[in-house]
Amino acid sequence: MRLIVENRFALFGLVALALAALFGIAVAVRPVTAELGVTGPGTARPSHTLRVCPAPHDEDADSSVAAFAPRVSRDDTGGLWAVPVPPAAEDTDEDTDGAGGAAGRDGSDAQSTSTGTSGAPDPDMLLGEELTEPGSVWGVDTSGAAEPTAVHARGSLASGLESAQITVASDGVTEVRCAEPSVSTWFALPGGGDSEGVRLERITVHLANPETSRATASLDIHTSGGPSYSLDSRGISLLPGQSTELDITELAQSIGGIGVQVRTSTGRVAASLLAEHVEGHTDWVPPTAAPAREHVIPGVPGGGGRRHLVVTAPGEEPARVRVHVIGPDGGSGQAGEGAGEGGEDDAVAAEGTPDDPLELRVPPAASARVSLDAALAGRAGAVVVESDVPVVAGVAAESTGDDPDEILETAYTAAVPPLSFPLDTTAVLPDSPEGTTTRLVLTAPEGDVRLMATPVGADGTQGDAVRTEIAAGTTAVFGGDGEGWTAPEGTDPADGYTVRLDLLEGSGPLYAARILTDGDGLSALPVRPAPVEVALPVVRDTMVGLVP
Repeated sequence: MRLIVENRFALFGLVALALAALFGIAVAVRPVTAELGVTGPGTARPSHTLRVCPAPHDEDADSSVAAFAPRVSRDDTGGLWAVPVPPAAEDTDEDTDGAGGAAGRDGSDAQSTSTGTSGAPDPDMLLGEELTEPGSVWGVDTSGAAEPTAVHARGSLASGLESAQITVASDGVTEVRCAEPSVSTWFALPGGGDSEGVRLERITVHLANPETSRATASLDIHTSGGPSYSLDSRGISLLPGQSTELDITELAQSIGGIGVQVRTSTGRVAASLLAEHVEGHTDWVPPTAAPAREHVIPGVPGGGGRRHLVVTAPGEEPARVRVHVIGPDGGSGQAGEGAGEGGEDDAVAAEGTPDDPLELRVPPAASARVSLDAALAGRAGAVVVESDVPVVAGVAAESTGDDPDEILETAYTAAVPPLSFPLDTTAVLPDSPEGTTTRLVLTAPEGDVRLMATPVGADGTQGDAVRTEIAAGTTAVFGGDGEGWTAPEGTDPADGYTVRLDLLEGSGPLYAARILTDGDGLSALPVRPAPVEVALPVVRDTMVGLVP
């Protein structure tokens, strides 16, 4: 033993021998498959979910947050509740904790105000009532709220959960999906200085840290001229249970589009982006998919007004992008707009069909914009973006009245994953407020699709389910006044209701978006799958599993 202690080579030999023995045991007992030991992936139901809705943009409007988780079995139980996420204190010499940090309310450690998913809800902070069984609509009035709302779910209420906030004002309607805390969130929209495109007066990023650990976030803004940032957009520190807002209007003065990435170096944050327009209306811009070589952006509404596609190439290589639309009859066959310089479209003239796509060139670490007016020709549709390098993309759609130059509203849509088999077959429209009209823009890019929509009242009462079919390679509009589903019998209009969407067996992938209208008010929200089960990661033979 003394020899082993004194001789480091002998000790090293014993450690190597022990590791070799463990590795030999792992090899001996591993599953023998044709894919190098890959085991069959399993599934599990989520047990905890956390979402954050930003504070309503109009304190004088009617705002509400609604959430719904479908019932899977009779014995399903859990919990669903909401609490506010207070703003971070102003930085002072006494209460800062590192760059950009702040102490909690009353100058105390913010850990005491944390709204993380662990533990039971604090009765003193609860908004509304706690829901303990799935299958019913949960909601809380957020009118006049000055703080974001964190929605927590555990047990069976965490699987298949969807939550959103709808604000109905006298001059418009907006809907924003309650965001999941993440280490990276992307947005794509027209730039603030583009007088020829969507005219923006103010752009604000809303950040919230509802978890039990500190978060540090930074914003990367890609304009048509390249990256744009400031000291204020770097190292934004949020203690547990804190929120903040950042005006990025000056950083987003781009003559074309902008891509905004919210990323964290520590922790996670829930990010939302608010766009205020020169014409007076305000809209939430939905987050778009992470950089990829292919995107499908559903839910471009039909009607008058301009349609702008914004593409950002965040990497170090320029992007050559091909764009086509999928309308009611597939491609449009309309002549596209030509290439331009400066704030005009940077696209090669084409029809915008799969056989003759628009071609867009995007410089590295920059953004570009192209008009889809001629390709869509006033019809509802989806936009397919294909690139030789990873990009992000989003669409802004303006709504006009009798005067084509009068912009009444603007709606934004973004790239999202499709409803598809085997797990992502369910989606939820959390609320349909009184006085509003819902239409679904549904796109089936590959195979025929059959979809069933089931309205569910606030008390869990189900209405008559309605089916619709979408032919492969086309877009269809489903729902609206006198069409599609109706509220369950006995539903109080003031309570609203939810709609559950189920992809039927044998269907191909489906991209969907909800178009919400209230008079001249218009809002678009891409529909994401709300799976009740998620796939567990595949496990392979690795030394990491043996020696941490």
